[in-house]
Amino acid sequence: MIEPEVAFADITDNMDLAEDFLKFIFTWALEKCADDLAFFNERIQPGIIDTLKQVIETPFTRIDYTRAIEDLGKATKEFEFKPFWGCDLQSEHEKYLTEEVYHGPVIVTGYPKEIKAFYMKLNDDGKTVRAMDVLVPRLGEIIGGSEREDRLDVLEAKIVGMGLKPEDYWWYLDLRRYGTVPHAGFGLGFERVIQYVTGMANIRDVIPYPRAVKLADF
Repeated sequence: MIEPEVAFADITDNMDLAEDFLKFIFTWALEKCADDLAFFNERIQPGIIDTLKQVIETPFTRIDYTRAIEDLGKATKEFEFKPFWGCDLQSEHEKYLTEEVYHGPVIVTGYPKEIKAFYMKLNDDGKTVRAMDVLVPRLGEIIGGSEREDRLDVLEAKIVGMGLKPEDYWWYLDLRRYGTVPHAGFGLGFERVIQYVTGMANIRDVIPYPRAVKLADF
């Protein structure tokens, strides 16, 4: 994972950073690894170069979770896991949104608090949190993050509400108790990015691990 954490950032800043970060990576790959991408474009995923260029040039679609559920509810496709408000989005849902509805990367925000981590900042509606997932065609989620809860009382209430023990998180609560600032961050799946850039079908084939005989020493 690559995990930036940014002080004085809110959920909008977080979405902007995530989009800019991915576009920077794709641009760098096209400029610095042109020969490699030409190979993948010819042998693995025809059209991958044009896809990356289109992603770089087009703003990512941004929708909230409720809109995503509404879009899925209108689908004529039969899902293995039926979507409903309150469910966690499955890979099939994420791929449908990016491939069939919006035809490109989508950032989903405003997830139900029950399906996200306690440290994600609660929205004013009391039902959703300032989480964000960046979804891309073929893979689904490539980045997950949130604006963090910086209010000590709200954080303590969320921990208790999720059936967790505040004493187990004393060290985390102290970060709020003794001073903090609004902040946000996310995690980017490194292998997923490599998989997306190269067009490889199986993530196991892009993990940087020695595969030659007698090289697996550990």
